[in-house]
Amino acid sequence: MQYLEVKRHIIDRKYFLGYSFIFFISFILGYLEYISTDINFTFSFLLGTAVFWLSIILIGIIVINIYRCRSFYNSFKNDLNGKTTQLYKIVIETKGYKMKVPYKSYDAEILSMPKSENTICIETDEYLLLFFSISFLGLFQEVLKPYIFLKTDKNFCMKDKKVNIVRDFETVETVQSRTIIFPNKYGIKKVIIPR
Repeated sequence: MQYLEVKRHIIDRKYFLGYSFIFFISFILGYLEYISTDINFTFSFLLGTAVFWLSIILIGIIVINIYRCRSFYNSFKNDLNGKTTQLYKIVIETKGYKMKVPYKSYDAEILSMPKSENTICIETDEYLLLFFSISFLGLFQEVLKPYIFLKTDKNFCMKDKKVNIVRDFETVETVQSRTIIFPNKYGIKKVIIPR
């Protein structure tokens, strides 16, 4: 498997369309800022600042995603060409978050919907590796560091620091799928891998 195949599978094309749309909006805002300098200096300054920071954030997200794909490919290049590599579309359930309710003494929990994402799965006798991304706000995508789920109790040494090693997790196997339930600290509730 080549690097471009990894990148194409993990970074979905629809997110590039979303990024292009946001760049187009920032271009329009920049044009409005340019023509509004004669009208109101404060409005022009705020619009220019918004365009600048929006562009910096978008470029940062894209660069980080490409860097994580390249880093994953360089670290696991030998394993990617083996028989244990599979390309899947998995279902990811992230944990909900709490939000303060105005004029109430309690917080409301906002549950997130399960999302289907592309993943690369490498399975050996010692570990199961999942490399995937998570979408947020409908337009953006964050490529996560690879997750390595250890199957054995042996000491496992990984030279690459750019991975998440998970030792305590639960696995539920059915005929149709395998569900991995994450521990509390990762922000992901569970991952469902089809058979």
